[in-house]
Amino acid sequence: MEELPQPLIKLLEVLERFGAKAYLIGARALIMYGVLSRTTKDVDIMITIEDIRVLRDELTKELRKKGFNVQWRAWGLLVRDKETGLEIDINTPMLILDEEFERRSKAIARNLYLPSLEDLIVTKLMSLERKDYEDIKEIFKIYRKIDFEYLCRRIVQANLKREFNRIAGRLKVRKC
Repeated sequence: MEELPQPLIKLLEVLERFGAKAYLIGARALIMYGVLSRTTKDVDIMITIEDIRVLRDELTKELRKKGFNVQWRAWGLLVRDKETGLEIDINTPMLILDEEFERRSKAIARNLYLPSLEDLIVTKLMSLERKDYEDIKEIFKIYRKIDFEYLCRRIVQANLKREFNRIAGRLKVRKC
């Protein structure tokens, strides 16, 4: 397993004090599965804190004390470590972050978890930038043992069936 960047460890310590879990999403998560070999400059996580007041006030204050610049975005927080410049995108809980999502995730370190590939596909569909489509394509090139029953259920839950089926048609994989 790749060594966790020091700013991420520092951020995890802050989240731990709030009783929050973090889920690695984005390119670094796919790198851990061996799907991607490209590098990425930032770290994308999704956290379990739902109370917007805690995020806006308390968490922001603690992160700033630990040497992070914090900016609010539509999807959550953009946090930049002042010392190293590492950016960490902190996404607020998505619709799919539930008990099943948590149960299927693997512990990486401390309070950091790696979601299932199926759940990572859904997070990629939610964003669906050009790189996300390419990442989904890479997943299906390498992994033929996708749990399609689970994946389709999650896609329907997230109201992303049309988007997935369009991509599935191009990739020549099973549709939902």
